[in-house]
Amino acid sequence: MSGKIKKFLVVVFLTIMIWTWAFLSLERDTTLSGTLEVSPSTAPDFYVTFNEDKSIIGLKLTFRGAPPKITALERRSRAADTDPLRERLDFYYDPSEQGQTQPGTYRVDTLSLIKKSSKVRDMALTAVSCDPPFVDVNVRKLVPKELNIEVFDDSGSMLPVESVEPPRISMYVWDDYTGTARVFLTAPQVETARLRKVREHPFVTLGPAEKRKYAAQTVLIRLPSVMPLDDQVFQTNPSRIGFILPLELIGSYRVELIDDIKTINFKSTPEAKTLYQNQPYHLLVQVLSGDQNLEQTPPRPVIYNFPQDLVRRGLIQAPDPPDQVRIRLVPVNPPSTP
Repeated sequence: MSGKIKKFLVVVFLTIMIWTWAFLSLERDTTLSGTLEVSPSTAPDFYVTFNEDKSIIGLKLTFRGAPPKITALERRSRAADTDPLRERLDFYYDPSEQGQTQPGTYRVDTLSLIKKSSKVRDMALTAVSCDPPFVDVNVRKLVPKELNIEVFDDSGSMLPVESVEPPRISMYVWDDYTGTARVFLTAPQVETARLRKVREHPFVTLGPAEKRKYAAQTVLIRLPSVMPLDDQVFQTNPSRIGFILPLELIGSYRVELIDDIKTINFKSTPEAKTLYQNQPYHLLVQVLSGDQNLEQTPPRPVIYNFPQDLVRRGLIQAPDPPDQVRIRLVPVNPPSTP
């Protein structure tokens, strides 16, 4: 009898092993890249960073599940960024959801957080591992303050404004914050703002990494139709004066300046002056066809070689009328005297 029992137990054990192997063979693992980020729905009075001052952490995630679901996840996660069906394995940390609302540093179990996410539940897969397994989260509190607004162009130069509505805005910042809220306008926005009001979100920069924190409220900005420019002056030299020659004169004549030009006067912002000074040629003089046949060329207007983007944006302006200069054409290979 005992022998029959032993045989029965062996059969049961082997059956269990076979079914276990068959069940496991119906699942497989895959490892993919993901991110852990501060949730965009985090309350505005929290300043949250990971591992000393990061707002995003890269993750290596391993999922387990039925082969068809794993294959589908791999296909979606490796699709092009432009594909609306692309699966982005982005997970979010919100201190309120984790019960970590007091200022301080918390150690977060990333695998546990990801397992509880609705994204993983919707995929009907099991998250089996995560690297890094833990992340240190620093939670700080901010306070609301009324801030003045400053407007800058995309080069970082402050712009004079005609109006900002409202002129002040409430934002959450450090308790000891004494700065302003900022708005950056692109070059097209600057041009538009000279014609009509443009709408933008102000922001402040917080933390060592100067992380931008945007206001929920927008402001309307109008710039003066004409940019106020300052009188500018600097010294140049002949090597920074270029000549525009007709094709038939190139290589046959060189141009000499009769009038000496050293001082350049114009109007611009200080930043535009610096960019102009860095141009390879400060001034240009145009030579016309037939000038080689004149005993003396008439004075020619000087062309200020301003960067065209500065001219278009109204940041630099030549004097009116422009300076004039006399030139002389000298043959490169003069005819020999008999």
